[in-house]
Amino acid sequence: MADGTPRAPVASQASAADRLYIIDARNRVERRILLDWVHATAGDLGGEGAPRWVSLAIADGDEALDLDPLRAGLAGGPAREVVPLRVAWRIPGFDRDRALKFRHLIFGDPRQPGPLRARFILWRDRRRAQILVGEAATQGALQARFLSQTGGGDGCESGGAEFAGFVARQAGLALDVAERGIRGSRYKVPRFVADSLRTSPQFRAALADLAQQLGRPVADLYREARPLMKEVIATPGALFLDLRARLDRMMFGGYAPEMEVDAAELAKLRSVLREHPTCILFTHKTYIDGATPSRLTYENDMPMLHSFGGANLDFAVMGTFFRRSGIIFIRRSFQDQPVYKLVLRHYIAWLLAKRFPLSWAFEGTRSRLGKLMPPKYGLMKYVLDAAHATGTRGVHFVPFVTSFDLIRDVEEYAAEQAGRVKKPESLSWFLGYLKSLKQPSGRIRIDLGDPIVIDAAPGPEDKRALETIAFAVAVEANRVTPLTVTSVMCLMLLGAAPRGATAGEVLAGIAAVTAWARARGIRLSKELETGDEAALSATVDTLVASGLLARYEAGSENVYSIDPARHPMASYYRNIIAHHFLDRAMIELALFQLRDADSRDSTEAFWARVDRLRDLFKFEFFYPPRDEHRAAIEAELARIDPAWAKRLANGDRGVAQLIRRCQPLVGHAILLPFAEAYSVVSDILARARPGDTVDEKALIDTALAEGRQAWLLRRISSQAAIGKLLFANGLALMRHMGLAGPATPDSLGARRALLAELRGLANVMESMRLATLALADRLPAAGE
Repeated sequence: MADGTPRAPVASQASAADRLYIIDARNRVERRILLDWVHATAGDLGGEGAPRWVSLAIADGDEALDLDPLRAGLAGGPAREVVPLRVAWRIPGFDRDRALKFRHLIFGDPRQPGPLRARFILWRDRRRAQILVGEAATQGALQARFLSQTGGGDGCESGGAEFAGFVARQAGLALDVAERGIRGSRYKVPRFVADSLRTSPQFRAALADLAQQLGRPVADLYREARPLMKEVIATPGALFLDLRARLDRMMFGGYAPEMEVDAAELAKLRSVLREHPTCILFTHKTYIDGATPSRLTYENDMPMLHSFGGANLDFAVMGTFFRRSGIIFIRRSFQDQPVYKLVLRHYIAWLLAKRFPLSWAFEGTRSRLGKLMPPKYGLMKYVLDAAHATGTRGVHFVPFVTSFDLIRDVEEYAAEQAGRVKKPESLSWFLGYLKSLKQPSGRIRIDLGDPIVIDAAPGPEDKRALETIAFAVAVEANRVTPLTVTSVMCLMLLGAAPRGATAGEVLAGIAAVTAWARARGIRLSKELETGDEAALSATVDTLVASGLLARYEAGSENVYSIDPARHPMASYYRNIIAHHFLDRAMIELALFQLRDADSRDSTEAFWARVDRLRDLFKFEFFYPPRDEHRAAIEAELARIDPAWAKRLANGDRGVAQLIRRCQPLVGHAILLPFAEAYSVVSDILARARPGDTVDEKALIDTALAEGRQAWLLRRISSQAAIGKLLFANGLALMRHMGLAGPATPDSLGARRALLAELRGLANVMESMRLATLALADRLPAAGE
């Protein structure tokens, strides 16, 4: 038999003294089929006399089994061979197409028919009842395994109830392995979790230690743990996994049928899931990107993913569906619930040890700006604490990035950032959202980062190690985020706004950005990588049809632009890739600041400005350590001009030469909205009276109104600079600089100085925009 991991079948020994068959039968029909097979083959298998058998309806460990017949059957010697049997019902076309029908929800999973349905199937075609023979094991081998996995429990003598339960679980696991051989790995689900935890020496020792700490009897803690296990443990089943996959496909109805993913990365993920405890951490850009990891693993026959949900979702029908499709419900807070914490920790560790992968949103909540949000440490800490407490090694955190040509939620996010009250999520809202997903939305692309491998999990109090791991995941997720047609066009058109761009300028700009990215090893979507103009045009048509882009076709050449009211939406797509251009943007902005300086060596001044920009925008981007960041800036400078150090040493003349080699410029398109948003916050605080304090909510409400006024007066260039999170980050910067306390004459002066600095940066970036537009006529036309 198997312990949950695949292994080569054990050949039956013809000279075996006796054999015990464990028949996993749900009803009398299945029992009769299996007994007929046993009696027909017992002679061939070397059995002596009437074959010994025990019938059990092996189910989840929380459902009690009648183990008395099995305890009697295990009364033989250590050489007795235990052979598990099960019927697998084959449904023509079902496994190939996974054609879940509505009737299956009413009459049940056709792969697990009731007695009447089973008789009907047999009447039509007896071959549809396939006999599964699980990996056999001798009773002596099972006793040794029982001792190693449970520490002995109540002993492995023939009459031991715990040993009999262990043998039943091993039989079920062996049959599950055999059934996955015909069903597929997508149906690999955890079984007998509660019993495995209760009989685990680690769990027992931890519970005993906790009982001693709390001064309570161990038996009381066991009784408290039992319902908590039922609350926490997910119980996924094949029918619900199919149903979840069907719903996933429905949600992606407006996208191309096939998700794009690199075959080599897919093969690597398959290997990681098979060989290591794994957590898939996806970046959270939309309501539906949480479904892409489960869809990818299901469609490529990989083990299902356990994901996490709040306990508030565990209600009525929906709670059952979520739990049966692999959702682990956890309470919002349980710091003062030690038994719950212990159960959750050991359950997570059990899943990791048995190679059942976990998945959750790395950022905790959806990004409202398109950028990768700061990581939330809660779930990662639970996992690392579980790995630390149980000694689980080699946990692999796999960054998972989903790129959509169009995200239907973005308009809602942009409206929320502009101050509109978020609509409550209700059934009518959900149905309307599903309807919107049917509209043509382009393609979906999946990118998988290199795993962040944790050989030994840090201790619960090591916050620095937790932050380091989370930062490594974020950096890798950013690294594998590709440039897409949508994001590149939004970057270009927002940078040129309010001017539009002709079709020729668009193609030339895309070619320039693509060549720049390719030279730096930045990933590109399929259309950009191949240069397929037909695919590119199809994507652009989708963007125009959605209203994100505007296309003017009445003139001699098509002109593309973005309506000012849609700048916040377009900025979302631009922000998704902004981190790729950050070093370049800092270089450009620092050079333009030095453009009119004197002719002395500008090297020191250049690095001082880069460091200042790093500090000003530290709440918007993930930076490597300063030394690494400086090395990256130097590498980018070398790509721009190998003689960059000499140019900087030549003062303003060399700076001008470097600027000419930077064309086309992107810095203003990347950093201007942040500088303008921060200037709105600085302006409000600079006008405070001495003694005034800062109320964040009131400040953001005021900033929304003042930002709108600044846009109408064109003191800021785009509505993309008006947003709650942008203003909140501007306030965070001022707190970091010590400027958000009660107003004093000194702090008010510092606020005004910061406002002047930010407005000065905005003016410099406006000059960068004009320089880029001046270059437009010199860009090669399409096809040249």
